[in-house]
Amino acid sequence: MEKFEENPTDLIIGVRKFTNEIPARSQFGNVLTSKLVKLLTHQNISDTQTGLRIIPHQYVDQLIEFPGDRFEFEFDMLLQARKYDVKVIEQPIPTIYLDGNKSSHFRVVRDSLAIYARFFKFAGSGIISFIVDIALFEGIILLMGNHVLDSIILATVISRALSAVVNYTLDHRVVFNGGGRQTFIKYGALFIVQMILSGYLTDLVTNWLPHNGNSIAPMLAKMMVDFTLFIISYQIQKDFIFKKDTEVNYAKNQES
Repeated sequence: MEKFEENPTDLIIGVRKFTNEIPARSQFGNVLTSKLVKLLTHQNISDTQTGLRIIPHQYVDQLIEFPGDRFEFEFDMLLQARKYDVKVIEQPIPTIYLDGNKSSHFRVVRDSLAIYARFFKFAGSGIISFIVDIALFEGIILLMGNHVLDSIILATVISRALSAVVNYTLDHRVVFNGGGRQTFIKYGALFIVQMILSGYLTDLVTNWLPHNGNSIAPMLAKMMVDFTLFIISYQIQKDFIFKKDTEVNYAKNQES
């Protein structure tokens, strides 16, 4: 309460210090989820599963629109805080567990799957479109029998165009639940830029890799380049292309 009085617009969370005395079920997933939160939100949150929180009033109106419940909802609260300019502040708390924390309501398998559902869906979408992209790219390179720049660009254009259709459909309907406006145009612009970068960067990396006239070098180069572009693409899709109307309206209200 004292921490919240000092920071009335921030989300205050009571964080546990994880030591060997903390039950294993209470530590489950915290290391991994903390890394994911840091990657996606650029915020260091040491205890992502703590339920002891003080929520600022301006964040409440947004939270009631969030899907899901239980630990999935609490995890989403941390993931989305940055979008609404809500800073997360940690307050260390003394932690005492009775009988190995048997009273915990955390269902290890079910709640963990719910927490990671968003990552599973996006990863699945990316893997499917990645397989389509790589398979078509390698097939075209083999048919053309060389890996000069023109062949790489042509193979990249064809494989990326077909895999983009798969990726857009899955991301829009499954991963981001149909959010955003004019998504096809925005995604198309991202697709063109990403495709051009993929082609030229793949050619650049191919020339760096040792090869003896085979098609393995450009395939490896493409995998490295596209994985990097994949991470960047996710951030752009999440924060710009498929951003839900509630998030856009909130940003406009903040500006006005």
